[in-house]
Amino acid sequence: MKTSGAILVIFLCLFFVSALSANEQGEEIFKSKGCIFCHKQGSSSGTIPSLSELAKAYKGKKEQLIRYFKGEADPIVDPERAGTMKRQIEKTKAMSDSERTALTDFMLSH
Repeated sequence: MKTSGAILVIFLCLFFVSALSANEQGEEIFKSKGCIFCHKQGSSSGTIPSLSELAKAYKGKKEQLIRYFKGEADPIVDPERAGTMKRQIEKTKAMSDSERTALTDFMLSH
């Protein structure tokens, strides 16, 4: 029984480390692609939704946000201003599925 308990502890540690690194990867993508310059943490600047406002709007809609990043869906936040995100969406379309998922998970964690 001690061996199986130790294996469980190791497995849980690896799980949490991989989850942490995925969140860190998402944060790095968020910063490196320039998202951080417009979408701040906390409250919005008035015209641009904050990270927490985006997370709230897409709560339970992870796949829809991923589809938006793939260029396959319209935004649900300020759809009339979608043109302002056109250059950024070209960047997210060029990402791998794992990068888009990491970015999405990071954003939805706020």
